Parts: sequence; C-alpha cells; structure tokens
Amino acid sequence: MARNRIRSVRLAAFSLLVCLVAAAAYADDPLVYATIQPAQIQLGESAQFTITNLGDGTNPITMPVVAGLKFEIIARTHEVQIINGTTLPSSSIVMRVTPQIAGIFTIPAVTPKAQPLVLQVGDASSGTSIPHPAAPGAPIPPPIFSGGSVPKGVHLTDDGSAYVRLTVPKRDVYVGESVPVEMEVGLRSGFVESINGPPKLTDDNFTLNNLSHQPERTEKLINGEPFVLLTWRSTLAVVKPGSFPLSAEVPLTVKIRTRPKKESSLDDRFGDPFWQNLFGATIPKDINVRSPAQELTVHELPAEGRPGDFHGAIGTFSIASDVSPIKAEVGEPLTLRMRVTGSGNFDRVDSSMLDHLDQWKTYPPKSSFNSSDPLGFSGMKTFEQPVIASKAGVQELPGLTFSYFDPNKRRYETARSASLSVSISPALADSRTAPAAPSAVVSAANKDAAGLRPDHVETNTTPSLVPLYLQAKFLPVPSIIVLAFAAAWLSARRRRAVGRDSDRTAPRAAKRVLAQLRGAARAGDVALFFDSARAALQAALAVRWQLAPEEITAAEVERRVGAENDIRELFALADEAKYSGRKLNATDFARWLRVVQRHLMSDAAP
Repeated sequence: MARNRIRSVRLAAFSLLVCLVAAAAYADDPLVYATIQPAQIQLGESAQFTITNLGDGTNPITMPVVAGLKFEIIARTHEVQIINGTTLPSSSIVMRVTPQIAGIFTIPAVTPKAQPLVLQVGDASSGTSIPHPAAPGAPIPPPIFSGGSVPKGVHLTDDGSAYVRLTVPKRDVYVGESVPVEMEVGLRSGFVESINGPPKLTDDNFTLNNLSHQPERTEKLINGEPFVLLTWRSTLAVVKPGSFPLSAEVPLTVKIRTRPKKESSLDDRFGDPFWQNLFGATIPKDINVRSPAQELTVHELPAEGRPGDFHGAIGTFSIASDVSPIKAEVGEPLTLRMRVTGSGNFDRVDSSMLDHLDQWKTYPPKSSFNSSDPLGFSGMKTFEQPVIASKAGVQELPGLTFSYFDPNKRRYETARSASLSVSISPALADSRTAPAAPSAVVSAANKDAAGLRPDHVETNTTPSLVPLYLQAKFLPVPSIIVLAFAAAWLSARRRRAVGRDSDRTAPRAAKRVLAQLRGAARAGDVALFFDSARAALQAALAVRWQLAPEEITAAEVERRVGAENDIRELFALADEAKYSGRKLNATDFARWLRVVQRHLMSDAAP
C-alpha cells in the first residue's frame, strides 16, 4: 500500500515536471506576433497591420496607439495552424493603418521580447521621400531615440502625455512686422491617440502666415519615455500696438486611465505602451494642450522720419538695379529692373520706380517674388519697368530708391542704387529720311541756276471778274460757318445737361457706395469694407483737391488736414486689414459707415 502510494507520488511529480518543462518550452515560443505590409508607403496610402495570437485565443489584444497613425479594424479571423507537427488554434486582427503625416513611425512591440515595427511614410505631393540606407528588401531598423530630461520651456500635461512649446526669437516687435516662430508638439508614444488639428495662437491680436503644411517629425526620450516631436514653422504678425500674452495650443485625443494613479503606477513598470494599455484600462478624451504664455511688446511704427515712398516694408533689405539692353534706338523699349533682397514682410515691399522722367516715357512696373525659405520670410522681389527714350545720345537713368523700417536699428532706412547709362542712337527711319529734304532743295537750286527748263511750264491765265464769294469753289464757305455755329451751340447745351446729370448722379453714386459698405458690414468682411471706404474717399478728395486718386494717401491727408482726423485713421485701418485678419463688431462698422457717409454727402472739404 505504501509502495503504491510512493509510486503514485512519483508519477504525479514526474507529470508535474513534464508539464512545467512543456510550459516553459511553450512560453519561449512567440504566441503573439505582429506584421505590417508594406513597410514603406506614401502619404495618402494605407498599410495592413496584423496581430496574430497562437494558442487558445485567451490572450487579450489591444489596439496600438501611435501619434500620426490611424488604426482601423477591418477583419477578424479564426483558423488552425500546424507548427512543428503541433496543431494550434489561431486568431488574427487585421487593421488598416493610415498615416496623417509623413515620417518614420515606430509601432510598439506586442510582446516584451518582440521587436517594434517601423512604418516609413513619404510625401509624394512635395516630391520628397524618406531616404534610408538599408538595401532593398532589408528590414528597416527602429529609429534611435535621443535626449534625456525635460527640455527648457517644456511643460508636460498632468498625465505626462503631451506638451506644446512656442519659440519666438524676439519679444519686442512692431505692428505689421513678420517674425518667424516655431511650434513644437511633443506626443508620448502610446498615450496620444490622434492630433485633431494644427497648432494655433490663443490670442486674436496675432496671426500666423504660411504655416508649414507638413511638420518635421523626430523621436526623442524625455525622462526615459519615448516621445514623438512634431515641429511646425510659420511667421507671426501683430495687428495693433500694446503688450499681449502669446501662447499656442493644439487639440489632441489622449488615452486617460480609468484606474487611480497609485494603482496604475505598476503599469508604467512594463515600459512598453502596448502592455501599459493592456493592464491599465483607458478611455479616449479630447483635450487642448497649451504652451506657457510669453509676453510680447508691440510698438507702433514711428511717424518721425517716415519717408514719402514708405509702403510698410519692415525688415532688412538691399537693392540693385540694371537695364537691358544698354544700346537701343529712339523709340525702342528698354527694361529697367530693381531687385530687393533680404528678409522681412515681402508682401509690403512695393515701389513705383521711375515716374515723370524727362526725355523718357515710363510705364507701370510689374513685380515677382522668389522665396529662399518655405515661409517666404527671406528671398528676392524683382520689379521690371518698361522705359522708352525719346532723344538720341548717351542718356542716364537715375538711381532707384527703396524705403523700409529696420526693426533692429529702430529707424527708417532708404536703400539706393547707382545710376545707369545707356546709348541711344537715332531711329533708322529718321536717318534715312532726314537728309532727303536738303539734298532735294540743293538739287533744285542747281537746276534753276543752270537754266534748265522745268518739267511743268506755267501758263498765263486771265483772272475772273466774278467776286470770290460768288465763285463756285467758295460757295460752301458760308454753309460751313453756319454749321460750325450750330455745332458749338449744341455742344454748349449738352455740357450744361451733362453737368445737371452729374449733379444728380453724385448722390446716387454715394448711395451705391454706402450700400456696398453695408453689405460688407453684414458679411463681416473687414478688408472689403475698409478697402471700398478708402477708394470712395480717395475719389471724393481727388475731385476737391484736384489730384489723382492714387495721390490721396494717409500722408497727404495728414499734410492737408492734420494728424488727428478720422480719414487718416480709416486709411491706416485699411492697410492693416489686408494682412491682420482683424474683426469688427456691429458698433465699429456703424461708426465708420457714418464717417464715410458724412464725407461723401458733404460739399465742403473736411
């Protein structure tokens, strides 16, 4: 009996040992693995990510979370696989992976012993791809993380899942100045589900121009945790003077843990976001992550020393000019060019070049811009003006000038180019016909001096005794005189009628302008409102002051009626509205509508 009992214990121990060895051997095999096909795609395409679970199917599978990638389940499969003669049940989850941005993405490993997968996404629209040194068909190694502690200026959210950092190179700026800025969004791998829009500024007094379409993507370790860094670049513009707090924010969807923080502290020990989400239950939540506020001081452009040809260009610029061809005939067009290079708000770089030049006929210039950076902050703007010389000889084109405000020197500057000389020869037609008259006269004189017989012999005629006014060839003269007096009388009557019609038309035109302004106010279109208002006032003041409408500028209004007047203020707002994106309420629209109406309906100058 005792012997049987000992035999049974030995058998049980042997069976347990066999089970433990089998379990250990079974545990060494990859029960859960993942694949992605293809591993290299272009933005706008999708890849297939498959997680396969070998065994009884009891191992839970969690959707991966990678910032910049969207995962969608498209199929679930159950089948049987034979591995080394052993039949095992198999279940798979097939997901569609759609990238939101270009870059190299690391998909967390599904088991601690497995390697993470890498998806490489290029941007075909920009003609760029992500280079990789690996040979065709070779596996792509995961990106190398770098970094350590939290960088300066980074403030993580309470759960440590994300941050936004805004970098502004200067804190003192001027109204209308373009300032390059950089916005960096850090996303902790496995904790940020999606980015719901690009970053934006939190204050309406600032605007972003030329925001980069695709952010730069890098990966970095912060406090030992993997983060994906997305960097956008843009230019900042300010619409009014003052002191303002500046910050940026971005909308995100993050995974929030449902377990208390103390209980979920064990989850972080796994280190892999896949297992962190597996053992720590989470729910998605939409949040706005904001960068720390920075104080910016905005100055108004000084009125003192402002050149007359200043059009709002702020930055650092230089100019050069040339003309082609340098030799031409009278009446032949030449092309005068001025090139403005530097950095600043090139949308405000403008020039009329040459105008009303003696012995030259000038035409309005045309401009083109070539940027040397994606933001349009640096580059070269070229102005081309056709000119025609009206006199032969060596002619000189005076040097050109361009005025701008230098924010570093805090003063207005005027750049000047050297004068240009061109050689103008007489027109070919003039050189052929000019000597003809003198030679003909000389030839005729020589013939008369030699006593040669003329080709046409004059014959003597007896004058008629009929008075000239009764001769047939002079009879139409009285009729012509009568018709001339009749035409002058009708023309005078027509001018008086046109004057009366214009007097009746003037208030009608003003009413049409006011109706357009009311429509722009109802639509909230600030730029259209102020542009139409300025054009109407320029036309009215041009008639009163006997000037061309384009000569009615804010400086001209200030010179005639003083600095403190509503027309000058309206002109300044019209310039700001082109690039500021400023918004007005109903009270502001009503105020400026009354200003325009008062000046259009008044017969007296302001």
